[in-house]
Amino acid sequence: MASITEYLDIDEVFDLSLCCHHFQYLAKAPHTVEAQEAQKTGHFSRALRRVAKRRRALSQASPYVLGIVGLADSYEYIHGILCYIIEARPRRWLRILDLRRSSSHELVIDIPTLVREAVPRSAKSRKYKFRVLYHANGITSCLFSFALPNMENWLLIFNAEEQKLLATVPLESTAKIFVRNNKEYLYFGTHSEEGADGYKKWVLTGFRIQDRFWFPRKFHLTSLVGYDVGSTVCFEIIDDYFYGLSNQTDFEIRETDWVSYYHCFRLPLGEPDPKKIQTMDKEDSWRRQHAEGPIDDRWGFLKLEKDEASGEVNIIESRKEWLSGQSGSRRSYYITEVVFRPELEVNGDDSSQAADPRSANILNTLNKPNTTDIRPRSPKNVHPGDDSSVMSMFTRSQTHLRSYQQSCNTYLDLVDDASSGSPNSRRLRLRAGHRKRKPNLFTGVIPTFNSGLKFDEQPKQIYQPNEIYYWPPEQEQHNRNLFLDRVYRILNPPDYLGGVTATSDERSLIYATGEDTNGLKVLIYLSFDPAARLAGMLREGYILGEQEVPRLHTKELEEGTGGITPASGGFSQRPLPSYISNSPSIHTIIPPPKGGASWAWVEKAMYQDLSGKFFTFAL
Repeated sequence: MASITEYLDIDEVFDLSLCCHHFQYLAKAPHTVEAQEAQKTGHFSRALRRVAKRRRALSQASPYVLGIVGLADSYEYIHGILCYIIEARPRRWLRILDLRRSSSHELVIDIPTLVREAVPRSAKSRKYKFRVLYHANGITSCLFSFALPNMENWLLIFNAEEQKLLATVPLESTAKIFVRNNKEYLYFGTHSEEGADGYKKWVLTGFRIQDRFWFPRKFHLTSLVGYDVGSTVCFEIIDDYFYGLSNQTDFEIRETDWVSYYHCFRLPLGEPDPKKIQTMDKEDSWRRQHAEGPIDDRWGFLKLEKDEASGEVNIIESRKEWLSGQSGSRRSYYITEVVFRPELEVNGDDSSQAADPRSANILNTLNKPNTTDIRPRSPKNVHPGDDSSVMSMFTRSQTHLRSYQQSCNTYLDLVDDASSGSPNSRRLRLRAGHRKRKPNLFTGVIPTFNSGLKFDEQPKQIYQPNEIYYWPPEQEQHNRNLFLDRVYRILNPPDYLGGVTATSDERSLIYATGEDTNGLKVLIYLSFDPAARLAGMLREGYILGEQEVPRLHTKELEEGTGGITPASGGFSQRPLPSYISNSPSIHTIIPPPKGGASWAWVEKAMYQDLSGKFFTFAL
């Protein structure tokens, strides 16, 4: 069986399992959350179904759950945990809801009580700001700012479930502050150190959670260029390492032909020793050549992601480019494997160019024009997206979420496709672009670009054209579906037509839109996980994504290789799977210490009071 499935995707293995139950127990994605749960429970067939259905739902823009999960002044959505703040001055609350585990209850933190315990003298200040920076493994990090009369900034680190205040840190700077942690270590950084060249640099500080020990030495990341987290730089904790990444290697903008490289490093979480820092070699970190065309930076994003199948760490970058020789711009998604060669470990501190000689070599190389260094890319590592030369594209202001899921070769957007004749209306919908390998390629070997082919021709030899899906499907004006009208009203609340902010991960997305009379935004949640089972939601038939029919008669369609056929959204009336009918979990917390003020407790999740605003769709 392993030989049969070696060259099959997980959805193909899933389809095979429908006719032979032996295929249900094969591990094709060992680094997923589902696989980790199966290792504990032994339910491998259930894990296979969840992974396959999640990826298929993503690729067809067909979520399993839709609903309004709350109202908030601000929010952060991190690894399936929703942290949202409600301000009803003088009272303020931070609520933490575990959506990944479908919790029916949420932690509530009384912010005024928490900050008085963390920084007692702040009680004299009437006005202050409180913002969530990060949450992982039950540990929340927040930025607390107040004036008495001078402005003070503090980093508060706490475990609300155990009601433990782990650390309070006065901050010299909050410029571009970020926090990352696992259950053992926490690192935070700011873009605040001014170098000898006059440019700001990143400073990194580490914390060991178990014994609340701050590492005495700060890391000055002088060779890490860029300041916009998520666009030009990225920081993550993956397994036992802290990773830093930049898609820039020069502080100055160059106007001639230049080669661009990634700068990526990692350091062991428990050994923040300069001698332990590893940096990607120049040969492995090549990004692009300037001659490939200009970039529209408004559309780009940058992230580090662990591959669900191999466990390898990959750089994923989206760029909108005017490629050389093309009449229009195109959004493309690039994947680069992160490789650290043992023989090239850095034996010095990253705090200076001299201590990081290979980084210095990269920067020196970039100071020399090079018009010939255009390297081949494997087609599996380049996913061409929307091309303005062959289709109409949404503008940046109409696109509120841009994401890419490597596991299912899918880019997913949240777009506003209201008609131009209705300037005061809004119609937010999901839009997914998914590609498949051509059916005659079962060798498992994907060749690199052929030098005789243009930049974008090689992927066409390996993959079918993108299949574009929209969700929800279009309403028929003369035969309207009342339930579909309700879905559209949840996605586009009539009284909340303000700005939209969205975030997503590999299984769900949340966006906030508009403001009511109290200044609160509505939080709308969509999940592609078939096991999502929030309490009180109404169960309906599955709404399929609507496949877009190509408007142009292309060569691929003439030859029958395009793989795109007309399709429409529909409603499936199949019964609910067993793993959706399970009752939601309930969280408990440790009571506060004797004599201490209680600043955290458990309440019923807010979404349970929003009756009729939550749906699950069964497939």
